[in-house]
Amino acid sequence: MLTRVHHVGLVVRRLADGLAFWQDTLGLRVSKQATVEDQGVKAALLPIGRSEIELLEPINPGGGVAKFLERRGEGLHHVCFETPDVAVELAAARRQEFPLIDEAPRPGLAGMICFLHPKGTRGVLVEFATPGKVTGVAIRAGDIVVMQSAGGGGYGDPLARDPDRVRADESVLDYIMALVAATRSSPLLSLGVSPRGSLALLRAARAQALADGRGFLVPDDVKGLAVPALAHRVMVKGRSEQGGGIDPEDVVRSIVQDVPVPR
Repeated sequence: MLTRVHHVGLVVRRLADGLAFWQDTLGLRVSKQATVEDQGVKAALLPIGRSEIELLEPINPGGGVAKFLERRGEGLHHVCFETPDVAVELAAARRQEFPLIDEAPRPGLAGMICFLHPKGTRGVLVEFATPGKVTGVAIRAGDIVVMQSAGGGGYGDPLARDPDRVRADESVLDYIMALVAATRSSPLLSLGVSPRGSLALLRAARAQALADGRGFLVPDDVKGLAVPALAHRVMVKGRSEQGGGIDPEDVVRSIVQDVPVPR
């Protein structure tokens, strides 16, 4: 089962020139950059929303990407679809007699990958990818917040062993602090989110990214978890013990809508 467009691959003559546009002009940020020797490329991944742009600079003149660039020039190279099991998708494609580039899954920048030949996909090079997954633990957004409220670090919690396993860009950290600061300055709240609450939101967002198979945070990880992670940590002015008055979730939800999301 294909779950989302993981990334769109673009071939460039020079990675630095590609980054000058996608990073410097459009404001996207590099999450991963590497030389992939067996594919003959230098590559960079730039997240946007829950997908990514992958830039590919050929470094092997005899490689497939170099030949593609020579034949077609810069531009769209492939579309990558995420799947929970790349081997299952590859087997299904083989049963349907699609021409294959890869006979078996192999490691790539996006995880375990394989390519279908464009002869069988209407001229588009198609990649399937299964990013690195958490083993032995199933995580959903609602479970993450419960885990953080209990202190985290529980059975099979990979972030307890390696908290830097999911990278957090400075802009995402600033976004968390802006949300927290907004709760403290809200005229509707008598108690805003504490520093411990900001750490809980960061940890929850990292767990969500890990559950999605990513080693980096995007702002949507934070935004999607801000209300369940923070609402129980604030106190609404004039709210009675019986729960009358303004709902703290509504206050936090309004703050999330008002605080700008980093690009």
